[in-house]
Amino acid sequence: MEQLLMERERLAEEVLVNKQLLVDYDRKRNGQREALNQWRQGQGMHTANKAWMQLGDMFIRLPADKAKQWIEKDQGVLNEAIETTRNTMHASATALQVLEGSQKIAGFDLKSLNQN
Repeated sequence: MEQLLMERERLAEEVLVNKQLLVDYDRKRNGQREALNQWRQGQGMHTANKAWMQLGDMFIRLPADKAKQWIEKDQGVLNEAIETTRNTMHASATALQVLEGSQKIAGFDLKSLNQN
């Protein structure tokens, strides 16, 4: 019985941690999306060939095309991390439901449609 409670607690904690991780990833992704939109509108902190970027607690000046590529590449990495975290959270929530003996939530295992 104690083992069951420990497993339930672990799974619940994993779901909560992954939920917070998704919020953090999304916040970062939105900031990068805003930066790319500013870039497209020509309002960012860049000139024709140099751009300012914040890395941690420092600002550096990079070639503009390299900075834009870096942001776009990081967007791809973030999207993959978000998808992985969502899948992990889904697996943990499903395992928690099974462990608790509750009925499966209708529609919980639906996947979004791709544009392909």
